[in-house]
Amino acid sequence: MGEKNRLDFSEVVTTHGDSIYRLCKAYIGNSDDLDDLYQETLINIWKALPRFRGDSKLSTWIYRVTVNTSISFRRKNIQEESRKVDNWEPELWEEDLSEKNEKITREKQYQKMLECIESLKADQRIIIGLYLENLSYKEIADVVGKSTNYIGVNITRIKERLSKLMVHERIG
Repeated sequence: MGEKNRLDFSEVVTTHGDSIYRLCKAYIGNSDDLDDLYQETLINIWKALPRFRGDSKLSTWIYRVTVNTSISFRRKNIQEESRKVDNWEPELWEEDLSEKNEKITREKQYQKMLECIESLKADQRIIIGLYLENLSYKEIADVVGKSTNYIGVNITRIKERLSKLMVHERIG
């Protein structure tokens, strides 16, 4: 591994690290294994980076490595089915009460959305995770290995499912 590859990897982490982390989180949720999955994904990207041929966009390739690593990781840790949603709330002492309440409400809504996403099937979690990363339907199709039409139909169905789950969560 030459210095150039290390710089490229550093740039990949700087540019795509947050997206990789969010996609890992969309796949595995707020489990205790999230940081392990993220680290394993970064290791796999680092190992494979010299073999990147440029046949696709770098970001598409990175997302594909992330998805493959997530699937493999999940298979290795299949016994870990009970995941917990972290109820962490940021410290808000600097803001006034109405801002605190608004921020807490948004955080709770975000946590509910994560719970709802976690209840989806694995392939649906991957698709919605990539969609939330603002990838185009074509880019998502390239990453998942399905047609653009399949992605469009599934995103519509996933959104409907999440809407129903969110409504149910509010009532229930």
